[in-house]
Amino acid sequence: MKLRYRILTMMRVRGWSLDWPDRSAYLHLEVSELTEAVRGKSGDILDESADVLITLLALSKYDLEPIARRARIKVDLLLEQPFYEGEYAPMKKQDED
Repeated sequence: MKLRYRILTMMRVRGWSLDWPDRSAYLHLEVSELTEAVRGKSGDILDESADVLITLLALSKYDLEPIARRARIKVDLLLEQPFYEGEYAPMKKQDED
């Protein structure tokens, strides 16, 4: 069974809202909790990352595999493309005189 289907099934069983405004609010909350974990304030980074993934898949119409595939393509393109306008290129270390 695909992960997204399992997530939506779990949400129905637990009585969680399937409306997109609620799901996007859940995603915002989970990303905030992940940020707190990364900052060392509270929570486990892996657990919070899983919560973000769960809420992302609940919101998206796509399952994990096509999202991961598209993410790989985008990362490969970004490694080759010039920087966006307003995006800062890494500073080159200047030789000291």
